[in-house]
Amino acid sequence: MNSIITKLIKPALLIGVVTVFSCQSNTEEGSIASTHPELAEQLAEDSITMPITGSHNLELYQGYRITMEEYMNSGNYDVGDMYRGRLAPLDEGSHDDTRTYRTALSEGLKEGINFAGRYTVVTLGCGTTCQVHYVVDRETGKILDKLQSSIGAKFNINSRLFIVNPPDSTVNYGECAYCTPEAYVFKENKFQKLPEQRK
Repeated sequence: MNSIITKLIKPALLIGVVTVFSCQSNTEEGSIASTHPELAEQLAEDSITMPITGSHNLELYQGYRITMEEYMNSGNYDVGDMYRGRLAPLDEGSHDDTRTYRTALSEGLKEGINFAGRYTVVTLGCGTTCQVHYVVDRETGKILDKLQSSIGAKFNINSRLFIVNPPDSTVNYGECAYCTPEAYVFKENKFQKLPEQRK
């Protein structure tokens, strides 16, 4: 009798262990998905930032990169003189946006001159994949112009060249209509767009 019970119990225990293990495994997977949505979002974002390998996208990226490098290396936009006078605070009457962004703009001016020898570019977020770049004259404190970008900007203290959405090999240009790199020159207190990039 005991041997019959033992024979019946062993398979039942084995089935029970397998069932419990399976249930625990499924529960853990469901638990991770349900309690860590930020992890799922992070994984989704990481997959987006993987380099895009399509040949068409690679051709676009290389064309943008070469064009921007030609602009940067041309020397046509170099600044000769640097402003060395007193740095003016923000002129709050110089632009309509100062009413809304006064604190953020004033804070950004603390960085000092960072563009074209006499200006401070202050970059503020304007939503998902959106930035606005304000150019402030540090002699007068006036906001002179602004540009909007989707994936940032490239500029420096020694040049009047301003690149919106610098070329990035991880961007899928076929799917992101607002990511196209554009080059501007800052001239006569405003941005002037340079010729279209070749494709």
